[in-house]
Amino acid sequence: LEQAADWLFTRGDNLDAEVSAVLESATSAEPTENSNTAAFSDVPLNDGAGQYELVGSISHMGGNTSCGHYVAHVKKHQGWILFNDEKVAISEAPPLDSAYMFLYKRIE
Repeated sequence: LEQAADWLFTRGDNLDAEVSAVLESATSAEPTENSNTAAFSDVPLNDGAGQYELVGSISHMGGNTSCGHYVAHVKKHQGWILFNDEKVAISEAPPLDSAYMFLYKRIE
């Protein structure tokens, strides 16, 4: 998780190009013997369309992964709670536009 967060922070200025490059290399790569894509291509997914509800988000407060820390906002009883180290408080407006990870619960 720390390496993934560091990758995001070090490439944040050009994230669209970085993601495009990764996707392009993944689609142009030839499958190998160790590739799991063939194993999953024949597996039917019969669990329906699914409906999900946002129940939490994780965001980073600070300039980079070496500075600052992560906080979580969790939906509880139709309101939001902020978990910031030892501080737990009601959050009137969680910063969903700057969250790095979203947590969903399947409701259907």
